[in-house]
Amino acid sequence: MDAAVPPDTASARPRRRTSIWPKASPAFVRTVLSGHSGLGLVAAALIYIVCLSGTVAVFINELKLWEQPAAPRLTQISPHAVQAFAEAVTKAHPKTPYTYIGLPTDDVPHLYAMIQDGDDKVLVGDAQGAVVGDIAAEWSHFIEHLHIYLHLPETLGLIVVGLVGAALTGLIVSGFLAHPKIFRDAFAFRWAGARRLSRADLHNRLSVWGAPFHFVVAWTGAYIGLATVLLFAVAGVTAKGDVAKVTAPIYGVVRKADPTPAPYPDLVATLAWFAPLKPDVEPELIALTAPGTRGQTIEVNAALPKRLVYAERYEFDGQGRMIKKLGLSDDGLGKQVFASSYPLHFGSFGGLPVKIAYGLLGVALCVVTSSGVTIWLTRRRDRGRPAPRLEKAWTAVAWGAPATLALSAVLWLAIKAPPVWVFWAPLAVAVAAAVAVKDARFWTVGLRAATSLALAAVVAVHVARFGALAFSSTALGVNLTLLALAVVIAPWRRARTGTHTQPRHLAT
Repeated sequence: MDAAVPPDTASARPRRRTSIWPKASPAFVRTVLSGHSGLGLVAAALIYIVCLSGTVAVFINELKLWEQPAAPRLTQISPHAVQAFAEAVTKAHPKTPYTYIGLPTDDVPHLYAMIQDGDDKVLVGDAQGAVVGDIAAEWSHFIEHLHIYLHLPETLGLIVVGLVGAALTGLIVSGFLAHPKIFRDAFAFRWAGARRLSRADLHNRLSVWGAPFHFVVAWTGAYIGLATVLLFAVAGVTAKGDVAKVTAPIYGVVRKADPTPAPYPDLVATLAWFAPLKPDVEPELIALTAPGTRGQTIEVNAALPKRLVYAERYEFDGQGRMIKKLGLSDDGLGKQVFASSYPLHFGSFGGLPVKIAYGLLGVALCVVTSSGVTIWLTRRRDRGRPAPRLEKAWTAVAWGAPATLALSAVLWLAIKAPPVWVFWAPLAVAVAAAVAVKDARFWTVGLRAATSLALAAVVAVHVARFGALAFSSTALGVNLTLLALAVVIAPWRRARTGTHTQPRHLAT
């Protein structure tokens, strides 16, 4: 002990703690932090792409009609025509294990059949029940798979998208908790002054106004996606891994196959059972399993216009006698929540006005997601920790995704180019190029212009391919909407200049 230091002072001197970890160099720490931020940006990009594709997917039925305007349209169909159509489809595809017969509705005005025999075909029929051809709405299916699976293997994709929904739910809740004055300032907006402040105000205002929608969509997305994981977990604990047993209360019992020939199911009698229940119960989809055998099952999904559930499911025998109702609409809260989650998530209730509202609120959610990342990157720079590569990468994602989405539609309509590759490959190239060269403002203006031109090109190619059909009913509405978006997105004016202009690296 040093004699010059009093004992009490020496004992009070703090002891120096020794870390059990080896000392890391500042360069290594910067690299790790950069990687950490990069992973965060990847997660934000997935959220953004799911939100963007989900906004488009709200109008999936309209897009299918736009993509196939020549397909025969029907407002109603007779039970005998349905019977003839189903028998013709089964005769043409005798080995298919599952056949789905869709009846004409306001959203999907076709008599159609989905064949599940390894080649997903959609056949369409006329008013007499004759098969008149097949339709291929490949780009619309691409949008569905992008939003639901991110083009990953289906089970993995559902889980990833479910996790994206869970992350978005957490961001929405934490955003409210982090802004205690968010409701008081719900209508405050600083139009003049720094672009950063007006961007933050736009982010916060859209977050408040769209909060109920954003939360419901995010929560139901997480619920739908992660239900797959939950089902496997419950099956492993309670049913020795038998998932079918766990899902039976929701999807029905899977019957054992019996290939012994039997009379074809009587769909005329099946549909006649619903006649007294209309318009409160409207049959929309008939699911046939192994038709023409003793192991056949006949299930009918019927819409309930006065209920939020997507459908009620009824099972019939081969003679058209109702065996049981699954009870999605009235058999316990759990079933009703499950059956209501799909309409709430996709906006498939209330007709076109609800879809338009979902579309506008979906755009707002995309803006909130994009501006949230931009605000975070701006604050990093203001605090002396700039990340120029991340800033440029995010610019490429924010405007590259809609650009390549429109490009995939152009090339599919023009030359049948696979939409999956046309979307992901150019987007990856745009991100890599943005990181390597130029600044963010260059990519913002360039990709906005590319998006606008691609949207206009979609309409031009659609008109060139379908002629007068491109101006009929639904197709005209879709084309006018695309042209309006092209005008709105086009970079008509340069970014503001002056002392309050946002830095060029974040001019998104």
